[in-house]
Amino acid sequence: MIKAAFFDIDGTLVGFKTHRVPESAWRAIELMRAKGIKVCIASGRSLMEMHEELKTGFDAYVTMNGQLCFDDKGVFRDAHIDDRDVRAIVEQARQGLYDLYVMQGSRSFVNNLGDRVIELGRQVGLDYSLGDLDWAYELPVYQFNVFGGPDVEQVFLSKTEHVVATRWNDLFCDVVPAKGGKDYGVRAALERFGIAPEEAIAFGDGENDLGMFEVVGTSIAMGNAWDGVKDRASFVTTDVDDDGIWNACRKLGLV
Repeated sequence: MIKAAFFDIDGTLVGFKTHRVPESAWRAIELMRAKGIKVCIASGRSLMEMHEELKTGFDAYVTMNGQLCFDDKGVFRDAHIDDRDVRAIVEQARQGLYDLYVMQGSRSFVNNLGDRVIELGRQVGLDYSLGDLDWAYELPVYQFNVFGGPDVEQVFLSKTEHVVATRWNDLFCDVVPAKGGKDYGVRAALERFGIAPEEAIAFGDGENDLGMFEVVGTSIAMGNAWDGVKDRASFVTTDVDDDGIWNACRKLGLV
C-alpha cells in the first residue's frame, strides 16, 4: 500500500514547454491526499525558486537535491557543502573556468549570465540574479550548479574531497555533498513520517532522480525522461504534458 509519493519538479510535475503543472497532475495529487497519502516535493530547486503554486500544499519538501528538507513542523535535514570545497569551487569560478550558481537556501545567485545560464533559465522559466562570489562565504551553501558539459566535472572534482556531481540537463551539473542527494532527503522524510521504503513511490525524469528511485518501493519515469532513468524505473508513464502523472497514478490505483 502506497503511503507517500515524491515528485520531482522540472520535467516531472512541470513541463519544459508550458512551465505549469498540468490540471490532471493536480487532480491526482488532490485524490492521493484525500486517501491519506503523504504528497511531497523532491527537487533540485530551493523553495524560493519554486513556482508559487508549489510553495504550499505539500506534506514535505526535499529541496536542493535533498540537502534542506522540511515540513510544517520544521527542518528535518540540513546538510551543506563542506566549507573547503565551497572555497575550491568558488575560486575556480572566479578564475573563469565555469559559470557558477550558488544556492544558499534563503539566497541564490549566479556569478555570470553566460550563454548556458541564459538558456537554462529559458528552459525552466527561471530568472537568475547576479551576485558577488564572496557572498558564498557568508551563508552555508547547500548546492552549486556548475555550468558546462561533462568534461567540466573533473575540473572541480579534482580539487574537492566531499562533493559529488549529478546531472539532469546537458547545460550544467548539480554539485552536492558526497553524503547527499535525493535519496538522503527522501529517506529522511520517510523516517519523519514513519513510512517504510516499500510504501513509497517516486516520480522523476533526470539522473538526479535515480538516488530516490533506489530508496522507494515503486519508481516512475516520465515519458520524457532520460533513457538511463527509464531503464531503472519500475515502469515508464507518458510525458509530463501528456498526463504522465495522472496516467501512472491511475495505473497504480492511486486515483
